[in-house]
Amino acid sequence: MVRFMRAATRKKRDYMIEVALRLFMERGYEQVSVDDIITATNTSKGTFYHYFQGKDEILRDIPRKQMSIINEWAETTPSQVQSLESHIHRLFLDLASNIQAYPRLIRSLLSLTLQNEALKSIDEEQYQLLSNRLLRWLPERDKVNLLIAAYRGTLWMWCSQEDTDLLTMIRNHLTWVWSGLRSEQGTPSIPIDTRLVQNVKEANRMNIAIIGGGLAGLTAAAYLSEHEGVRGVLFERSPQWGGRAFTYEKSGFTLNYGAHAVYGIDRHELTSMERELGLSFSSKQVDKRKVMYCKNDQLTPAPLDFVNLMRTEILNPIQKVRFVGEISAIIAHIHKVKNYETLGDYLAQSDADEDVKELWEHLVCSNFFITPEEARKVPGEVISEYYYNLFLSSRPVNYVLGSWAVITNQLRQKIELPGTWEMALQEGVESIRYEDKKYVLKTKNREQAFDKVIFAMPVQQICKLMKGTPWEPFLAPFEGNTATEVMVYDIGLNKVVARPFSYISDMDNKLFISDVSATDHTLVPDGGQLLQGIAYLSDNFSNEEERKAYLDNKTKQMENLFDHYYPGWRDVTAVKRVSKKAMVSSVKNIVTNQLLPVRLENVPFYFCGDGCEGKGELAERSFSSARAVAKAILENIKTPVRV
Repeated sequence: MVRFMRAATRKKRDYMIEVALRLFMERGYEQVSVDDIITATNTSKGTFYHYFQGKDEILRDIPRKQMSIINEWAETTPSQVQSLESHIHRLFLDLASNIQAYPRLIRSLLSLTLQNEALKSIDEEQYQLLSNRLLRWLPERDKVNLLIAAYRGTLWMWCSQEDTDLLTMIRNHLTWVWSGLRSEQGTPSIPIDTRLVQNVKEANRMNIAIIGGGLAGLTAAAYLSEHEGVRGVLFERSPQWGGRAFTYEKSGFTLNYGAHAVYGIDRHELTSMERELGLSFSSKQVDKRKVMYCKNDQLTPAPLDFVNLMRTEILNPIQKVRFVGEISAIIAHIHKVKNYETLGDYLAQSDADEDVKELWEHLVCSNFFITPEEARKVPGEVISEYYYNLFLSSRPVNYVLGSWAVITNQLRQKIELPGTWEMALQEGVESIRYEDKKYVLKTKNREQAFDKVIFAMPVQQICKLMKGTPWEPFLAPFEGNTATEVMVYDIGLNKVVARPFSYISDMDNKLFISDVSATDHTLVPDGGQLLQGIAYLSDNFSNEEERKAYLDNKTKQMENLFDHYYPGWRDVTAVKRVSKKAMVSSVKNIVTNQLLPVRLENVPFYFCGDGCEGKGELAERSFSSARAVAKAILENIKTPVRV
């Protein structure tokens, strides 16, 4: 094949391919000779063999075009993907669309592939490329192989049947495959039937307002949108959905305002949502063997599992035995920490060595994104429940491939699909009042009455909105809650400067760096590297000048850590984003704060978000509280007819 051609020469070659393919379709590949192609194109034998080694090379142009489609699909950025399932579905449909007009030709191609080494070679190259590109989005080889097998089997079936539509067959067969893959997760854990048969008139629908379009608001709306007896409006005052899970792109890098790591994903609320809402996303586990702690300038494996615990040097052999005992007690639900008001109270009376106590503090710092001083204030019961789930998990730290946008885009799509919900972006709620047995919300654009109201926003903002209302006194105990804030230092590099590990935690200075792209390759351009530094922040300062000096020092510590383990990063930085005060959670889960219940006595509203009571920490509490609110509302509606 001639690789480099002038435009006129390329046009002539493409014309010969077009004519040859038409002849193949009309007569069958075996019935068309090279002379037939030469005659039909009014060219010479010399011209033909200048472009092609034989007529089989013309057939090879089909898989080449298929590979072009695959490569073009692979360039899609995460924020453009509505859902993993639909993204992969689209690829197979595009591949099918490119060949659906040529059943006889494809039948010949498939048959010849079994006999012709050149065709067999490019066919294998095509499917190897397809597999590699799919694995970037769905890093589970068994599932990728199953999808490809279903696609190839459908092609053979289509070629052997007359008057069948390939696209319809692909849709139907892949739908069954996806259904089977989802069913591997088990059955839904809450009784929300998405297939409801109700003859509900528009006027009788429950009208619900959700204030806040972050993870909690989107989740609650997604569940409620499945019920035909519910309609509503989702209000979000900012220019984008997702709240702190907002994702944006710059210079080919995808940056998250909030870390998209998920702890204990196999026991996480997100896995339940995947089943119940039909979400499709993929995740990849951080390589536990490349998670490191640095203490006193000494690197050692982080004790994430038994293997790492045996290898780590932050504990001696006796201390390791003690820590294994602590883990076993947590898993057996008999650890004494749950009987203490705080972790600090437990550690104060514990006879464990100081290194074991420090490890407990550091674990809580890492998972709750707080300083050691604040870690000691986390309630003992919270510690017990959180680490019970995490230690039992077979997948302790994972990244959602493609960032939070993969989740938020699907939630939005699900809300919009029935046509019963309005998505009111950049429309903040300014006030709320009770009138004529309805709750009237006022925004800059309207006043509208609702039957129920869900607050899916930071508790501090709820308290502010409640000022001057009859419900203000009941929210007063939550007004002084403090947020969890960290410094975030993201750098996108043009090339990989070093990859010694996937995560390095500086135990002395309480900050860490994640090589995000080592786990989630979808966030960077080819050859690029995305590093995210996080520093846990104290909020105890006597004045603003002291706070500024503290943050400047943290910035220097972070850059020194980058310099030490990723030398040369400054020279190849394409993107840099530094947020010296980024909110991770609206309420720090410590004893001096109080999480807001999803229902509050004497207050008629519902509450959800990471500042509310629920399972887990950070994003998981947003998901779990929103799911609980949706369930509570749906249980108040007449029991639906199940089909």
